[in-house]
Amino acid sequence: MRPLDTEIAPKALNDLGHMASGVGHHVINAFSAIVSNAELLRIKLAPGATPIDPASIADLIIDTALEASTVARRLIDFTRPITTIGDERLALDQLIADYVEANRAAESDEITWTTRLDPVPPIRGQAEQLRGMLDLFVENAREAMTSDRDRAIALSTSLDGRGWVMLEIQDTGKGMDHVVLERAVEPFFSTKSGHLGVGLSIANGIWRRHRGTLSIKSQPGEGTTLRLCVDPSGP
Repeated sequence: MRPLDTEIAPKALNDLGHMASGVGHHVINAFSAIVSNAELLRIKLAPGATPIDPASIADLIIDTALEASTVARRLIDFTRPITTIGDERLALDQLIADYVEANRAAESDEITWTTRLDPVPPIRGQAEQLRGMLDLFVENAREAMTSDRDRAIALSTSLDGRGWVMLEIQDTGKGMDHVVLERAVEPFFSTKSGHLGVGLSIANGIWRRHRGTLSIKSQPGEGTTLRLCVDPSGP
């Protein structure tokens, strides 16, 4: 499998960890201040309590909330350059063909790759982001496939009934029950010990930035099929 970027990814993850920690502490402190002042307001407004100026406490709550939201907006602005998809038009069928070929050449864990790549209209997108998305989807499929059964991944491109470009990724993994399926793309949800549970969430976020939709079909013991659709005529 082609790794995400073995030289950049560790530093990026480390930077992300520091940034998340800083933003997290700031937001937690802001919420703590909001809750504390709201509790104070409730106590002081109780019958028999010492009179206070409720407007001053309300102003403090508002200012704290606005400050926390400003930090979140700055984080979004900071990441915007790497989350925009640009105006390039990509042939998704060719991108998938190149991706699978690279994985076959680097294969070391006996996964069988199959493709059915119908020519499809080009979509607006960023190739590196889409390859990163595929890495995350494929890694999730690998982890779901045990060594005691056939390990296969099938990718196909076609047009659906609306004329939208459709990409399907199918694996022969253990599948998901309805409880896990409902939470599959939820951030930090994982059934695997030691996993953060962000892979599918990040991949879905990349596809959504490309104005695409994702649906998942899965049954325990029957593998999983991801269906990604996008309107090629979209902006």
